Amino acid sequence: MARSEIFYETIMALWPLSRLLYRLGNRPLLRGLSRPFFRALNSEAIIIPVHETISEPESVVLPYPLLTPLIEGVDTRFLMSECMCRRGEGCQAFPQDLGCLFLGPGTMQIRPSKGRWVRAEEAMAHVEQAMEIGLVPLVVHTPFDGLMLGIPYREMVGICFCCECCCTVQQGLRLGPPAFWDIVGRLPGLAVGVTEECVRCGACEEICHVGALLASNGRMKVDTARCKACGRCVGACPVGAIRMEIQDTEAAVDQFLSRIARRAEIGLRSGMLAREGR
Repeated sequence: MARSEIFYETIMALWPLSRLLYRLGNRPLLRGLSRPFFRALNSEAIIIPVHETISEPESVVLPYPLLTPLIEGVDTRFLMSECMCRRGEGCQAFPQDLGCLFLGPGTMQIRPSKGRWVRAEEAMAHVEQAMEIGLVPLVVHTPFDGLMLGIPYREMVGICFCCECCCTVQQGLRLGPPAFWDIVGRLPGLAVGVTEECVRCGACEEICHVGALLASNGRMKVDTARCKACGRCVGACPVGAIRMEIQDTEAAVDQFLSRIARRAEIGLRSGMLAREGR
């Protein structure tokens, strides 16, 4: 049953406390207590880079090969009339009314006052609009969204359009407890590397919110264990020394969609898997 307006508005009013909770989760005595709330078994988030500089064996423009079969492969899509993160943080840099997109049968239980159901074409137009103003797609499956909206979270997947200043996932990576890292994964098959053109200016190190870029032997080096492959460093490098590579686009799309299908019961049609990657 859809969550009441009072519950939803109460959570929104308390939203600014999330940063405090993340910081408290870093305290030694609270790290263990916070781990059950950030279990990879229940939640997962994948940041989708949007740069056109992804190469090998050919140039690939993300996120369309990934999001198109996902959006077209389900029967139900609900477009929120607001971004919960931007509204909760009082964002001034990006529109608060450019909302998240939820997919799957669970969205049929969302209150109509929260947005509207849309066709695949309108959903894809929304993706394009978000990227044009610099927002980054984030595919997320978490009980929190189900709790907020009062819907079965196993029957839905969200596509958020995140800004650096307000995204709760990016804040969790910067501020939150180590357990938070377990739920944020990288796109399958995507690698980030620094070439010999690096002048070690430090621009990438400053913009990386997970601390995955470190100086080593006269140039920056990517810590693959920490890197979430969001692509922000690629655009920040003034000499183009950071590259994103994907060895097999078709395999990456297959793995991405199969991973979602295994986790969430959204009715993703098998015939759509990797359709746009081939």
